Amino acid sequence: METPTKKTSEFKKSFSSLDILMIAFGAMIGWGWVVSTGDWIGTAGVIGAMLGFILGGVMIFFIGMTYAELTPAMPECGGEHVFSMRAMGPIGSFVCTWAIVLGYVSVVCFEACALPTIITYVWPDFLQGYLYSVAGFDIYATWLGTAVLFAVFITVINIMGAQIAAKLQNILTLCIGAAGILLIAASVITGDASNLQDQMFEGSGMGGMMATIVKVAAVSPFFFIGFDVIPQAAEEINVPLKKIGKILILSIVLGISFYALVIFSVGYVMTGDQVAASANGTGLVTADAMAAAFHSNIMAKVLILAGMCGILTSWNSFMIGGSRAMYSMAESYMIPRFFTKLHSKAKTPYVAIIVVGILSVLAPFAGRKMLVWVVDAGNFGCILAYCMVSLSFIILHVKEPDIVRPYRVKHWKLIGTMAVLMSGIMIMLYILPGTGVTLAPQEWLMVAGWSALGVVFFIFSKMVYKDKFGYYAQLYVSELDNGDEQEKTVSESSAIINLAASEASAPDEWANGFGYFLPINLVFGKGKVREVGTIASAHGTTAMIVTGGHSVKSSGTYDKVRGLLEEAGLTTVLFDKVTPNPLTTTVDEGARLAKDRQVDVVIGLGGGSTMDAAKGIAFMAENEGGVSEYIYGERTSDKALPLILVPTTFGTGSEANGFAVMTNPDNGDKKSLRSPALVATASIVDPDLMRTMPSSVIAANGCDMLCHCIEAFTANNAQPFTDALALYAIPLIANNIVSLYRGEGTDEQWAKVCLAGTIGGMVINTAGITLAHAMEHPVSGLRNVTHGKGLAAIEPTAIEATYQCNRFKYGRIARILGGFTAEDCAPRVKRLLADLDLNVTLRDLGIEKKDIPWLAQNAQKVSPGNLVNTPGSQLVTTEESLEKLYESML
Repeated sequence: METPTKKTSEFKKSFSSLDILMIAFGAMIGWGWVVSTGDWIGTAGVIGAMLGFILGGVMIFFIGMTYAELTPAMPECGGEHVFSMRAMGPIGSFVCTWAIVLGYVSVVCFEACALPTIITYVWPDFLQGYLYSVAGFDIYATWLGTAVLFAVFITVINIMGAQIAAKLQNILTLCIGAAGILLIAASVITGDASNLQDQMFEGSGMGGMMATIVKVAAVSPFFFIGFDVIPQAAEEINVPLKKIGKILILSIVLGISFYALVIFSVGYVMTGDQVAASANGTGLVTADAMAAAFHSNIMAKVLILAGMCGILTSWNSFMIGGSRAMYSMAESYMIPRFFTKLHSKAKTPYVAIIVVGILSVLAPFAGRKMLVWVVDAGNFGCILAYCMVSLSFIILHVKEPDIVRPYRVKHWKLIGTMAVLMSGIMIMLYILPGTGVTLAPQEWLMVAGWSALGVVFFIFSKMVYKDKFGYYAQLYVSELDNGDEQEKTVSESSAIINLAASEASAPDEWANGFGYFLPINLVFGKGKVREVGTIASAHGTTAMIVTGGHSVKSSGTYDKVRGLLEEAGLTTVLFDKVTPNPLTTTVDEGARLAKDRQVDVVIGLGGGSTMDAAKGIAFMAENEGGVSEYIYGERTSDKALPLILVPTTFGTGSEANGFAVMTNPDNGDKKSLRSPALVATASIVDPDLMRTMPSSVIAANGCDMLCHCIEAFTANNAQPFTDALALYAIPLIANNIVSLYRGEGTDEQWAKVCLAGTIGGMVINTAGITLAHAMEHPVSGLRNVTHGKGLAAIEPTAIEATYQCNRFKYGRIARILGGFTAEDCAPRVKRLLADLDLNVTLRDLGIEKKDIPWLAQNAQKVSPGNLVNTPGSQLVTTEESLEKLYESML
């Protein structure tokens, strides 16, 4: 399958080594070891049951080895989904992921019923308020209320953040481990080897003993399900990749050891008769063994409470796994896209979590017996996914032999074959009668129902998303790109070689000549605002200060500038009606005021909107008619009042070019007025004035200035001087903007970013802008969104659509941002935007599918020059192409 591009992660790196170990281990050691140990011993004896679990663990171990290699190689959300997608394509991936979602969701629902059931062991009078019965299981109000309450609790914890869920998991898993260790230690001290007599093995003769061991081995793998949650959350793991594989294997080893030692402890502290009596009595053989080891019934309840913690750890782990698997399917357009939504702060897939949470709230109403059928069907789904992952392991070794594998499994053919064989055997155990885990008719009905639901989603997604079904963008992982030279893939090495060759033979784009003209008087530096009065006084005695509503006033900048002007002998006129995305009507109103008050010079004090409005006012104060007539070319002029621009935000670049963008409120057109007369008489860029910028404005304007430089550099109208300036500015932005956004910027960093913003304005004045700006102007014209946020939703996709048409220049940008080839440009831009918390889509900005035709038509109407200026314009700027691009950005 062809990978169209790379992407950057939108998740937070929240999980530590301990976190992922506890997530996997906690999922494996749930409640089963408390209630089922007596059954295992009764089936195969103490030593026989231990050997059965070791044998079953070995079966899982081979499968775990495939996961251990694949997860660090593809550390992406929804591990099984990614593995099978790369190996088998969309259909195989759909089957694999849908199967394991059943496994995860079934366990979550089952645990909601298990928890209140276990409470009845500790508190016999817990069941109160009989309601009804399902399949012979009585449902009480207290039982149901407890189940729903904990379902809501686990759901909320998972929405709040991966770190919070991990902390809960660590605490609970340590409680389980502590209880297990206490049982093991106490049994060694108070137990007796004689207790093992007559219960070491069950069955007559070697054949009979082996048969009983195999019986336990047949059920044991289903108690190890849980290690597979690690790849589901791989994108959120903050651990060296090679270590992830080791931790995954360690979790399996710990699980095998835990079950084997618990079985031994029970048999070492209790005789065969005592085990049988406990199994026929309370059924909680492990708890009774704990009481016997400590000679205290209180310790039995301590172990039961630890078992309850096990319910919560399994519940929590599979909530994490299920929600991430659903997110990954939605990201590939296999189920509805709303499952891809991440919480704005916690960066958790909250929609998927809520859906799984709702199922866990509803599940207890069906009763525990029904949920036993569901969870057995879910186990079958997990084993089917294991088999498909094992096959993917083999396929990828053949299909992508040179993929970077930080944790490399030796003898992959043997490991892969054994993994497929072991998982295949486990599938057969579910199908063949008499194995002890054969699915009942009701359970097959559950499998069939889930499969039917999958078919519905498959058909729906195929119909709605069409060619996007099965979309996969490989995650950019710096550790994989920057590994040892021996681990670099052949394809990457070839790409670098080809890139070097293309750079060496890059075409001379300037053979036919070019022109460059930008008469700007730039006054740049810390404290330079003090010169505003001196500069303005050279142009007259009355100055109009154009600004916005309150930010410039509340910061004291307006009073400061007005004072400096008045000290220089000027009378000031205030026009403070400018809004974001300034309106043509506002400009016309300001121009009338300037004419009435006989203004000599216009001072634009504020951000990009204010400076654009000031340009329009200065222009219209010297001309007749309305500004829209000049925007659409119905009238022309090269006259304007003297204009001094004093930006209080960086990034828009308006202080350094000869055009002003305005929105017509009558039709939503957002279009620029262009004239050499709009170039400022002087632009005073003082980094001190930018210090009051809110972090959200820093992020949005940082995106805007980066887009200016990228678009001007790659534009068809680019030329050597604009290229040189853009290449100088892009590193200034990339290396400093995040520090400013986080409130950590130094004076030097503020100066560098301010300079880069001004350069961005200069280069687009000459080279122009391209596809992303052309597509964004209709968006902010329609919904009045922040221009920089609109660009954040558009620019990466615009780059993906055009990089093939100018690989040389997009490759240059990619390497400045830390990538290698042109393919890396969009993912690297997206990664930088993610660091600015600008992971936005057009849908997040209020754009709906019904808006797309108007947006595409308006882009062609308002920005035809920008579209023509785009690399490969003939391919990507037709109305149909624009509509497809807009839709992909929702």
